[in-house]
Amino acid sequence: MGSPYYRDMDEPISPAGGHHRSRSATRAPTHSLEYPREQLRTRYQSLDRGLVDPHDREFIPIREPRDRSRDRSLERGLYLEEELYGRPPRQAMPERGYLGDLQVQNGELQRELGNLKKELELTNQKLGSSMHSIKTFWSPELKKERALRKEESAKYSLINDQLKLLNSENQKQAMLVRQLEEELRLRMRAPNIEMQQQMEALYAENEHLQREISILRDTIKELELRIETQKQTLQARDESIKKLLEMLQSKGMGTYPTIGGEGGGGRG
Repeated sequence: MGSPYYRDMDEPISPAGGHHRSRSATRAPTHSLEYPREQLRTRYQSLDRGLVDPHDREFIPIREPRDRSRDRSLERGLYLEEELYGRPPRQAMPERGYLGDLQVQNGELQRELGNLKKELELTNQKLGSSMHSIKTFWSPELKKERALRKEESAKYSLINDQLKLLNSENQKQAMLVRQLEEELRLRMRAPNIEMQQQMEALYAENEHLQREISILRDTIKELELRIETQKQTLQARDESIKKLLEMLQSKGMGTYPTIGGEGGGGRG
């Protein structure tokens, strides 16, 4: 009759609405036994903020520890109502079983939450250790590698400048040799002693120039071999750095910018 969990004797209402009322609202006063049923219905209608169909009410799961105290107050309210109005034959036992199931589910969820928190702490510890290793070990190594790459690119640019100068000198000497040969051909038409002496001097100078040209060609070949070996060493270093970065990324460190693109324009 006066229970907030029953609209009337034959129509049960879900106990989920009890979570929104205090203990004073769930406990029926003693003088309410003398009130007619319509007044009690109006009274609990004002507490529930309007009558709601029992099938339309949704269950609110227990999410916070203070909901347990609400469940205990709900059970005490049910116990008082059983003493005042008698125990309903079909509703009390299923409600207690339902609350027990909810408490079991809440305990399982709390255990699962604790396990997830432990896993999160372990993951954060692993992440912190890996980040510490990166800051203490890999960052200085990468800085050293970048400095070496800059030095090597400067050396390559210097070698390229030297090669350009040598090529220009070779071209000038080839043009000089051609001019001397033309002059020699012209003078060979009217040979004399002075011409022979000049020709011998020119031949000697030509041989000297040929020796210098061969020496310059050998030096150019050596420089090209040195450039090729240094390119190979750079490629090997780039591959080792990429492998190290892939190992770090496979451990769950996220993406990092690769270093293969830096300094690549300086080689060539």
